[in-house]
Amino acid sequence: MSGQFAVLTAAAVHHQVFTVVRLRGGYDLAEVDAFLSRVETTLSLLWGDNAQLRERLAADAVAPPDASAGAEVLAAAHRSAEKTITAAQREARQIVAAAHAEAEQRRREAAAAADTLTQAARQAIDEQIDQLAVAVTDQSRHLQGRLAELRTVLEDLTTPGHGVHEAAPARPATAPPRTPGTLDSLLGP
Repeated sequence: MSGQFAVLTAAAVHHQVFTVVRLRGGYDLAEVDAFLSRVETTLSLLWGDNAQLRERLAADAVAPPDASAGAEVLAAAHRSAEKTITAAQREARQIVAAAHAEAEQRRREAAAAADTLTQAARQAIDEQIDQLAVAVTDQSRHLQGRLAELRTVLEDLTTPGHGVHEAAPARPATAPPRTPGTLDSLLGP
């Protein structure tokens, strides 16, 4: 029991088991003494409780029943029940109001988070569009430069005095190797 005293029940007494001592007959005397001490204390408590209950019963039997006292007790119990119900209803309304306020707060937080995400997404898309516009502009300048180079080469080739004649010789079946600065090298493969 480790220092605590427990009141015995009939079932505890019925199921009590003692340790059998080896090398001699009988039970461990310390266990039996401790158990008997608990039984004695429990019986003393029960006898004391019974005596108090008998005294109360005798006092109640002597006093005449008072009908108005019973009605007062009933009315007090009814008032107490009404107060408890009113308090519970008030608390329930407060809980519901708090839940509604918290739900509204959560809704506002979610809306703000959604707006923030939408704003970030729009900004990212705008940045990508700007990058694409710069890339398209750069590519367009590059192509216009190449086109100007090609026009210059074409003009040089078609201008009289540069060796281009009305009847140009037929191109050989295999193309000659490309060298830098020719029309073929500018056009690419």
